[in-house]
Amino acid sequence: MWVPHDIRDQLVDFVRYWSQRGEILAIRFIRWLGIAASKFYDWKARYGKVNEHNSWIPRDFWLEDWEKQAIREFFPRTPR
Repeated sequence: MWVPHDIRDQLVDFVRYWSQRGEILAIRFIRWLGIAASKFYDWKARYGKVNEHNSWIPRDFWLEDWEKQAIREFFPRTPR
């Protein structure tokens, strides 16, 4: 599940704050939120960092001109 880093950090802050304030284990909050514990602790380890890709980021110049045109023609016809 991809979550923007600012929302990810807010969620880590929320769990930290309320688990300390309410004297409830963090794992209970994590379960209530429906997040896997491993995912939460990954987020906690990446706290304050921006999301980074593990693979190549596609570039505009990787597409041929005919591919770009096909995308432009296809996009208006697709339901949103």
